[in-house]
Amino acid sequence: MMYVGAEGDVLQGKTLKARGAVMDMSPEAFGFLRSSIDIVDDVEALRARMTEDGYLFLPGLLNREQVIAGRKTILERAATEGILDQEFPVADGILKKGVNPYFRPQYTQENSDLLRVVYDGSMIAFFDRLFGEPTRHFDYTWLRAVGPGPGTSPHCDIVYMGRGTFNLVTAWTPFGDIPLTVGGLMLLENSHRRRDLTSDYLQQDVDSYCQNGPNATLIREGKMHWEHWRNWRTKGADWDGAISNNPVALRQEFGGRWLTCPEYRMGDVLLFSMATVHGSIDNQTQVLRLSTDTRYQPASEPVDERWIGDKPIAHGITAKRTKIC
Repeated sequence: MMYVGAEGDVLQGKTLKARGAVMDMSPEAFGFLRSSIDIVDDVEALRARMTEDGYLFLPGLLNREQVIAGRKTILERAATEGILDQEFPVADGILKKGVNPYFRPQYTQENSDLLRVVYDGSMIAFFDRLFGEPTRHFDYTWLRAVGPGPGTSPHCDIVYMGRGTFNLVTAWTPFGDIPLTVGGLMLLENSHRRRDLTSDYLQQDVDSYCQNGPNATLIREGKMHWEHWRNWRTKGADWDGAISNNPVALRQEFGGRWLTCPEYRMGDVLLFSMATVHGSIDNQTQVLRLSTDTRYQPASEPVDERWIGDKPIAHGITAKRTKIC
């Protein structure tokens, strides 16, 4: 479905997909994020906006040249791995056909150019003001290197990192200029308010499993990743943590619009709460879509042990917890 909205012709001629499904781009179903860069120096207004919208979109908050330097180191490592098309300059980030790396956390290790962007300077200064106290960030850095095909299914972050404080914020930072056809993050408008639909989901921990269920042995032996909390009686019913794998149907259920940006730019950052439903638009190109997901919280509050230390345990076998179902 085509739509030319108030933003001019930015959507004209474009058909966007999410998880392979054609998105409804009518004004009732699709729109653009509200910028909060105009209130960046008003901390009370920022806090009110986060409560109201469930996100803060801050175009140009970060130093673009530093982000470009971080991108360069990422692409150099991708080139060394051999996943880029050698017919193009490394700086273009064009993937080889048939390759889709998706997660590359190893690209963040000993990468001072990238880590400077997400854990120093403007980013930390902003969070110190937002929290009103020193900031603690997770030591694990998620780096997405996404090629063509389906994007990330809609989910809330708390199910992956909810063993500490709920007063935790995700920062999504593009390490490349990302037009709509390359995809990028999308948030479901007002989804953080829909506890009538998300309350059970938000209480889940992907690394917990039913010790009295049929999947307990599979999980302990590392043969199954996560157990769906509703389908735990079904042997082998693995789960990816998503609230839904159908973004179009989910929006129809929740109402509101999928919100994104006409083009994310290096230097932009998008922050959102643990209860905000989000996913990504499919990448319809061979351009490697690069971004980081990093997490921040007040230093005085409890932290999820899976994501701290020199070698975070992440979602490994030692992170598993049992429960009686």
